[in-house]
Parts: sequence; C-alpha cells; structure tokens
Amino acid sequence: MRLGDAEKRALTEDGYVIVPGLVPRARVDAALQAINGSLGEQGIARDQIWTLRAQTFCPELVGAPPILDLYAATPLPALAEAALGADNVPPPSTGQIALRFPQPLAEPRDPYPHIDGMPGPLNGVEPGTLHTFTALAAVFLSDLPATFQGNFTVWPGTHRVLEAHFRAHGTDELLDGFPRVAMPPPRQLIVRAGDVLLAHHALAHGAAPNLGPHVRYAVFFRLSHRNHDPGSTTSLTDIWRHWEGLARPQP
Repeated sequence: MRLGDAEKRALTEDGYVIVPGLVPRARVDAALQAINGSLGEQGIARDQIWTLRAQTFCPELVGAPPILDLYAATPLPALAEAALGADNVPPPSTGQIALRFPQPLAEPRDPYPHIDGMPGPLNGVEPGTLHTFTALAAVFLSDLPATFQGNFTVWPGTHRVLEAHFRAHGTDELLDGFPRVAMPPPRQLIVRAGDVLLAHHALAHGAAPNLGPHVRYAVFFRLSHRNHDPGSTTSLTDIWRHWEGLARPQP
C-alpha cells in the first residue's frame, strides 16, 4: 500500500487520515459478535463504567483474535508501514475496545481535548509519568452518519501546535492536564463501519457525547515505531522523527 499525495497532506497538515472501508465487513462483524457476546454474558458493573471508558470495555477480549484480527488480518499493517516505513511497526498485542453509550443530555456539548498517555485517575497511567507512542489507529465498527453520536473528534493541526508549544515550554505540564494553547474548532468525524483512522499520537482528540439511539463501537490500536522509546517525549517535540513514509515537513 502507498499513501497518495492527498493522504500524506492530510497526515502532515491535519494530523490524521481516514481510509474508507479498509476493514472488511466480515472482520467488523466478528469483532461485534465477540463484544456483544461479552456484554451479554459478563455485563458491565455500574461502579466500573468510568474506568472501562478510560481503559477498555470487555478487557478479556483485548488480546483475542476477533479484536487483533481487525489489525493483523486486514490491510491496516500495510497502511501503518506506508506511513512509518517498511518493517518498522511491531504488531500490537492488544486493542482498546472503546464504546460510547447513549446519554440523556439536555443539549450537545463539545468534548474536552487530550492526547493519549497523559496520567489520569482512571486510565492506568501512573501519576508523574507519560506514555508515548507513534500513531493511533482506529477501526470504526458502527456507522456514524451525523454528529453527537459518540463520534471520534479531532482538533485538526494541533499536532503541530503542540509540537511548537512543547519545544518552547517542555512537556511537564502534561503531567497535570492538557496545555492551554489556542485551539482550532473541533471536528467530529463522520464514518462508516470498516473505516480506519490513522493519526499522529500528538493530535488532540476526544469523543463527542452520544445523543443518538445506538452504541458507538470502535477499537483503537496504539502503534510504535520499532525505535520508539515509550518513556521518551521526543515524539512530542520532534513529531515526524519516525514517520519515514512521509517527506519530513519543515518546522
């Protein structure tokens, strides 16, 4: 697989690209069957719902074939290597099962931005530490034809905004929360089941409230270049360091 000029431009300028229909319907259905089967058999403990939102639903499935095959048995590795370089992306050993259930909110509101790996009270990242990686891959398992249905939401271009900020001020403020930087308007992504997103780790993102009638299903894979150190913050201050499939943009 090769990235076209438009896809490269989307990654470098916006910080993400969507590839429609990359995951076959049979793989989507296998994952949905496993997830819904787990929800029906295992249920969801009411006092664990926020922890599951922050980490993963159906934790017993994160390394199971129906989840990992969304990556390993699809063209997703080829997409990742097209961006990060051939043989540079070890396959993930887990996938985060990210569900967003309908919420009875009086009116819609935009989500709060974050980047993954910041410490939080429920997400499993130890206080005082940051966990970095190279790229976020999302496989969408449900159609989202409109906004405020639990849509994955991005702030386009914020990977570049944050790089400049971290170069000037360092990354320590991430230990206490998202930096105060000027942000563009958020963009809720309209996708269909089987669509795939590849995004830079440093792209600010969130999940919109789900005011629709259906559960939003997605699985996220956090991908690291084979030379990436998860304890290093160089991927935040030199954001194209390991994106070997892209022409290195000038700062």
